[in-house]
Amino acid sequence: MADLVSKELRTKMLTAYFAGGATPTQLYLRLYKDEASINEATVLTDIAAHEQSGSGYAVLTLNPANWTVEEGTGGIQARLDDQTWTTTADDWGTLRWAVISTTADDTGDILLARDYSTGKTVTGVGANVTIDDLFFSMND
Repeated sequence: MADLVSKELRTKMLTAYFAGGATPTQLYLRLYKDEASINEATVLTDIAAHEQSGSGYAVLTLNPANWTVEEGTGGIQARLDDQTWTTTADDWGTLRWAVISTTADDTGDILLARDYSTGKTVTGVGANVTIDDLFFSMND
């Protein structure tokens, strides 16, 4: 086991996977309602029933250009550009989780999950739902 992983290597690894087009070349951003419970053992089929559906929602395809690898507080970060959906009906309820997965269906892996703990309550037609400040960090 290495005692040191250099900042340069951490930067190159995150750039290669998230921003450099390494396989998979596309990742997917998904939203899950407050009822979903996600931990390290969770797989997509476990939470499929709690994914937002319809009313302006669709799984977003993320390309390497959607990511920026940068020095962040305490380490190197792969940061996702802000992503926005616009509601077409007033039935989104409370969203709790933003999930990055390897597929647009339920057969892939969960790579990242952001817990908004108290949730994002979405009301109204034409409301913008923006996922911001989503990143993966390799600490120093």
